[in-house]
Amino acid sequence: MKSTIMILVFALAATAGVFTFNLGPVCGDFAALEIQSKGAVVKTIEAEDGVFPEEVEVIEAYYVIPEGCIGCGICVNQCPVDAIVMTEDNIASIDPELCINCGMCASACPTGTIELLEQTNCSLYGIDSEGNEELLEEGFEVE
Repeated sequence: MKSTIMILVFALAATAGVFTFNLGPVCGDFAALEIQSKGAVVKTIEAEDGVFPEEVEVIEAYYVIPEGCIGCGICVNQCPVDAIVMTEDNIASIDPELCINCGMCASACPTGTIELLEQTNCSLYGIDSEGNEELLEEGFEVE
């Protein structure tokens, strides 16, 4: 029975998508750009030869809202593909490359702070060389 459930979970998870964010030309002296959702960094973008790309792809996956994570580790134990680890700050972190979007972690989270990424909840931040954030764009429109 358990193997049947796992097969269904993997089959449903195979439908994960990719968002394409049009960043346009970035003005400012930034060391990096970050796409964040509710305080969670979902993608870090480095400049190539001092220029940031005008488009970037982000994998649709579950992520942890850092302020709500209590570090219980229940999600880590629920993940069938070991996509979740605990950081040094005792906050769960989900690797979008490994996440299969099964939602088992979100269902098990006692604080409800694991959500599926939505393009419209994402914002673009510029990060300067000292690590300070500057909001560049709030909420991306769905194309």
